[in-house]
Amino acid sequence: MTPPGTIAFDMIGTCFSLDKPKQRLLALGAPTYSLQLWFAQTLRDAFALSHAGGYQPLKQMLEEELPRTLTLLGVEASPTQRAHVVSAFGELELETGALEAFQRLAKLGWRLVALTNGSAESTHKLLEQAGVLQHFAQVRSCDEIQITKPHPDVYQLLRQNALGEIWMIAAHAWDIAGAIRAGLKTAFITSQEGSYLAIYPQPDVIAPSLKSAVNQVISR
Repeated sequence: MTPPGTIAFDMIGTCFSLDKPKQRLLALGAPTYSLQLWFAQTLRDAFALSHAGGYQPLKQMLEEELPRTLTLLGVEASPTQRAHVVSAFGELELETGALEAFQRLAKLGWRLVALTNGSAESTHKLLEQAGVLQHFAQVRSCDEIQITKPHPDVYQLLRQNALGEIWMIAAHAWDIAGAIRAGLKTAFITSQEGSYLAIYPQPDVIAPSLKSAVNQVISR
């Protein structure tokens, strides 16, 4: 029987909730939008550095960006407090419905791959802690080629040992746009950003949750 295909998942903010670092920022007195600002600025500067021909792992970018974000917000925090916030990225929990989605895909024979701007080591740990590592055939990180998503070379990693049609599922519009331009089928989850950008190439599936996105991919 021919396997249905390959599904690559973005990890941070798509499969794993960012609620833990958000709660730690709130505990410092930061406003509710502080996590979104910090993460967005981190990605912006990681993309810029990568585009300019440099590269730093995501964890280092998060650590470097946090003091500047907190200063911008008028929040004082000691090095120990900042380290406690950053460490929450190693304790992220699965988004609602993710476990059931992974189990269903594995049962149907889909090949699951994690494709992340985070490190392979930290992603392995998160998947193992969540009890879902066994469902993933591979964990691929942009650290391998030292270029961040959404550069097309990162998505080409998925073509190594891929089975059938390749899908990318993510809750970040920029990630989906990059995957489309790299020739992948895509499913965008609206839970983080609310809506897709009309100026981007349009995804094959738009869904409100990870579980819904997986169900729609399976039914196509």
